[in-house]
Amino acid sequence: MAKQLMSSSIAAPAFYGLNTQESGVTLQEGFALQADNCVIDKYGRLGARKGWQTRSNAKDGSTGANANVNLIGVSNFKDVVGVDTLLSFSVDKFYKGLTNLVTLTPSTTDTIAAGNWQAATLNDHHYFFQRGYLPLVYTNSGSADTFKSIATHTGTTGTPPSAHTVLAAYGRLWAADTATNKNTVYFTDVLNGTKWSGGTSGNINISSVLTQGMDEIVALGAHNGFLVIFCKNNIIIYGDGDNFQAGMTTSSLTLVEVIEGVGCIARDSVQNTGEDILFLSNTGIRSLSRTIQEKSQPMRDISKNVRDDVIQAINAENINLIKSVYSPINAFYLITFPTSQQTFCFDTRAPLEDGSFRATIWPSVSPKGFLSIDSTLYFAEANGVAEYRGYQDDGSKYEMAYYSNFFDLGMANVSKIVKKLSATTVGATGQSFTLKIGYDYSPVYYSYTFTLETGTVFEYGITEYGVGQYSGSVLINEQKASTQGAGDIIQIGFTTDINGTPMSLQKISLYAKQGKVL
Repeated sequence: MAKQLMSSSIAAPAFYGLNTQESGVTLQEGFALQADNCVIDKYGRLGARKGWQTRSNAKDGSTGANANVNLIGVSNFKDVVGVDTLLSFSVDKFYKGLTNLVTLTPSTTDTIAAGNWQAATLNDHHYFFQRGYLPLVYTNSGSADTFKSIATHTGTTGTPPSAHTVLAAYGRLWAADTATNKNTVYFTDVLNGTKWSGGTSGNINISSVLTQGMDEIVALGAHNGFLVIFCKNNIIIYGDGDNFQAGMTTSSLTLVEVIEGVGCIARDSVQNTGEDILFLSNTGIRSLSRTIQEKSQPMRDISKNVRDDVIQAINAENINLIKSVYSPINAFYLITFPTSQQTFCFDTRAPLEDGSFRATIWPSVSPKGFLSIDSTLYFAEANGVAEYRGYQDDGSKYEMAYYSNFFDLGMANVSKIVKKLSATTVGATGQSFTLKIGYDYSPVYYSYTFTLETGTVFEYGITEYGVGQYSGSVLINEQKASTQGAGDIIQIGFTTDINGTPMSLQKISLYAKQGKVL
């Protein structure tokens, strides 16, 4: 008598994201051992990330591509009437604009040879700070653009610090980390980013609040009315004791808390999500609110499931090159490591039960800088400013890949003979799609390639409903294959080239016969 087929289904592949920390065979269903160039969409499906497209096509009014601008940073100046001006920079130059990049030459005595600037806007001025250089200020409030050293700006008082980190919050500029002083935060007078002496300007020296020796300030943050000072091994929080949060009264600044044993190692990893601050520590990506709750440095962090991968990327990287961004419209936090050419994507919609975020990896995507404005995400690239949009990387296809955890269908001591394999996809059209199945931890897979049906793809149901893409239906494909091979442990995967159209993976199913008892 023929044995009945056993069936198993992964209803939402990689719903929990990557997990490269635990043994693959003990992972809960829903984790993935590989999820390349993917995001978890708002329906919980594993979907292709969007691509990026260069938006800049001319420099200084000339025609042709911007092949030599080599941008490494981009920032946005929103003036007092709400007009956005995109400002970008390379190692030695500044630019204004998006489609046409206009060179801006700051008036300064420095010869600029490094582009590791951090920018902040206060009122109608945009400020740039970098260790070892005179801080710069840009404004377009007059009849023409003005871009110069703060020290030469009309009305400047005191000496602006040549700091490496700057924050505009509570009506002031806050700056720290100079070449000679790494434990003092300097702040301006209220509503005046050029007034570094007099009024209510001043400084905070953190030396007296540290209990385990000296530390170095790396970054600054503002959250829930508090000033957050990120050091390498400590986090120091100040408040003014005033529930009225229109500003911060510096004359009554009070130490709120010192969190010892955990800190931030990369200035540009700090991102405020509105409800929290995310940052990179030497043990992975951390959440400020969770760190405050735990009061220590336990192994729990939001990158817990890919922790060793993140640490490996940290160890191979120049810390100054690590960049990040939080995109509210896409509901993710990206952090890129250019040396290893990978970007980690953390879904911020809702944490898993252990407090970690669902993670995927984007191989070979490593922008030099990021900027999120409203519903648009920009990258700083070699040819200019690029936008996160479409489903090609600047006109080229990219590979999306997924591999499940190892599983045994609940019968650890029985061989399984897989007879059929099927996958349900949403949104893909006319592209090659390869299903894979492997046995007993072997790196050799049986592969089955299909060409998905061609049709009109509507992005409702994937990511763009509510952004003008709704058209009433989606393209759904179900592909089935008769398979071969047998083994005790099974792994399922797929690869496909994303080349102009989106795709999400809805379900993978397999049907197997029971083989011999092991």
